[in-house]
Formats: sequence, structure tokens, C-alpha cells
Amino acid sequence: MKRRDTLKNSIIWLILVLFLFNACKTSEKVVIGKVSNIPDVKLRKLLKDNEINYNQLYLKKVGFTLDDGDQKRSFKGSFVIKKDSVIIVSIYALMGIELIRAQLTKDSVIIVDKHNKFVYNTDYSYFENKFGVDITFDIIQSIISNQLFIYPDEGDFYDGLKKYKHDITKDFYAFKSIKGKRVNRIAKRDNSNIIYHEIDIYPELFKIFNVFLKDFGTGQSLKVKYDNFKNFNNILFPEDIVISATQGVKEINLSLKINYLDINDGGSLHFKIPTSYQNKDI
Repeated sequence: MKRRDTLKNSIIWLILVLFLFNACKTSEKVVIGKVSNIPDVKLRKLLKDNEINYNQLYLKKVGFTLDDGDQKRSFKGSFVIKKDSVIIVSIYALMGIELIRAQLTKDSVIIVDKHNKFVYNTDYSYFENKFGVDITFDIIQSIISNQLFIYPDEGDFYDGLKKYKHDITKDFYAFKSIKGKRVNRIAKRDNSNIIYHEIDIYPELFKIFNVFLKDFGTGQSLKVKYDNFKNFNNILFPEDIVISATQGVKEINLSLKINYLDINDGGSLHFKIPTSYQNKDI
């Protein structure tokens, strides 16, 4: 009996050790630091210094979930970014068959629908005409890579950030295109052509975790939330990115689950349009 008790206790201790080990392992999170009184010049520098330094960025096995309010769809896919040059987006079916392959350059967007054998050619004016948002290649690149962008895009983002108001809250730093109290006054007006842009930054990590844009003239807004920062091969990057676009009562949400990240290694930039595919208007 004593022997059985000893064996039983050993098994219990083994289970407890394994449980505690796995609990510590799964609960390990990047610690968010505390805010301090920091000048805006230094905050801009620290934000830039802590951006990912890459020539090519590969986000593979990304989980896509698109919810337009009427339908919710999930896919797998990837992003390959050759910095300041081209972005390749791939969307796969559950069986690993590529359905969509898109190429974004500085001045063009080409979408190849492999399922229906169609090719769509457009540029960034499409996004402005359809959604009222003046999106550029540089802004899309920054959103995917968790880096700073200024809206509207007028060139050097960090130079544009100098015009923003530096704000320190209890838990984070922020850059705002307009001071908070003034935003509240603007919100009460009708037909205002003001655009409000806020960038929220984690202390000590100096990583952007929230971006908010609102066009008071059109009532449209865009929010980008970065969550669950973790180390991917010693590169600090969010595991979850949620992009929400609102126009009136209509809201579209795109959620990205990042599983793997490679810098300067992996990911194909190959892009070929089969001659048999039909050109279609988007």
C-alpha cells in the first residue's frame, strides 16, 4: 500500500510540475512598461529605433477573418513585403490551393483570381472612390509591418509626426493630430472637414498598439489594433492585428493572426499572370 501511495504521489507531482511548466510557458507575455515624462523628440526617436529593420518581411500562415456585418469568412494566407517596392498577398483555400494572388506596387494594384481565372487591374484611387480613404502603398506597408504612418500620406512620416501633439496618459504615450478637448468640440459640429489621427504607443517597448483615424466630414473612420506582442525569433511583433473600417452604420473588420515571421529570408515575390485569364473591371 505504501508503495502504491508513493507511486501515486510521484504521478501527482509529475502532473503538477508539467502543468506548472506549461502554465508558465503559455502565460509568458511581453511585459508592458510604465510611462515616464519623456519629450516628444525623444519619443519620436525611440519609436523609430524600435521599428523592425528589414529589407524583406515574410508573414506566413496568416489567419484571415473578414467580417462585413453580413457574412464572416476565414482563410489562410501570407504577406511578402520587399520594403518600399512591392507587396505580394496570397489567399489560400483550406486544402492549400492558392485562390487569390495580389501584387501591390507604388502605383498599381493587380489582383489575380485563380479560382475564376480573372485579372483585376487598378490603382489606389479605387480605395478612395469606394471607401473614401486615401490609402497609399506606404500606408499599407506600415499597417502590415506595425510601423508609423501619417494620414494623409505626404511623404516622410516621421517629419509629418512633428506636427502632432504629444500626449502622456496613465498607461501609454500618444501622438494626436488635434488636442483631445478640441476633438470633442469638433465632433459636435456638422460638416467639418477635419481629420483626426491618433497613434498610441506602449511605454518601454515603444511599439504602436493602436491607430485611430476619423474624417469628420464624411463620418468614416479607420482603426488598427495590434495585440499580443511576442518574440518571433527575437523580433517583437504583434500576434493579432485587427483592422476596422466604419462608414455610417456599416462596419468591416479584418482580423489577422500572425503565426510565423521571417526577416530577409523566405517568401516568394514571383508574380505571373496567365495569358488565358480574362481582364475584369473592379
